[in-house]
Amino acid sequence: MKNSWFKFTILPLLMLCNMAYSQVKTNATEWITVSEDETVTISYNPNITTNKDGNHFVWVKAVYHTPEWQNYFSRMIGRKTPVVTTRTKAEYDEIYSLVRVRQVICYSKAGKKLYDTGDDRSAGWGYVNASDPVGIVGEYLGR
Repeated sequence: MKNSWFKFTILPLLMLCNMAYSQVKTNATEWITVSEDETVTISYNPNITTNKDGNHFVWVKAVYHTPEWQNYFSRMIGRKTPVVTTRTKAEYDEIYSLVRVRQVICYSKAGKKLYDTGDDRSAGWGYVNASDPVGIVGEYLGR
């Protein structure tokens, strides 16, 4: 009797918890790729938030595949470890025509955080264009 109680009560509960955890884990790391070539892969997190003014907050991820770009970013932040991934919190206007960078986080190949600007609203607004990852994602979302 004790065994059947476990089998019919606890086991389904454990399975349900495990499924819920795996769904949270999957959604937390989901990125949608919008551009990929031999130099960089550009993605965004689909968990976009919008404030009362209609501005959209989007996390943009760029994974750099070449040592030239990885070393360029490491020099920019004053580190010797190559920067393989950047994640940028971008704030777009309501129609994705203007953007400002709110935060930049740089990571090593091993996933170690090398640099974090923190959330900052002092950057000015600029027009979205396809010259950088934030602009490429803005153009993609503004279609």
